[in-house]
Amino acid sequence: MPWWSWILIWAALIVAAAAFYALVGWRIFRKLMATLREAEGAVSALGVAVPAAVVPVAGTPEQELGIFDDPIRAKARYEEGKESRRTGRRERRVARRLANGQPRALRDFPDL
Repeated sequence: MPWWSWILIWAALIVAAAAFYALVGWRIFRKLMATLREAEGAVSALGVAVPAAVVPVAGTPEQELGIFDDPIRAKARYEEGKESRRTGRRERRVARRLANGQPRALRDFPDL
């Protein structure tokens, strides 16, 4: 076989591979576009609206960004919140146990 036949064989293989990759890419692109059209139709059918801005409810503390807060004050607020959550959990646990007729634990008595 002459040397130029190898060049023709490899050129044909490269062209065939490029055509194959182009065909696969085109099919993937068409499937992706069909999926996006379906998703767009589903979203519009659901009627998803952009939620309105959150309006603070009266009686709730206004949140400020922690990055602008004094670290000592932030730590104190964290500890206060942690303690209030702990007492809230204890009160809910005691109420649940009283409602179910279960005995209370000694740690549930705040005076002990």
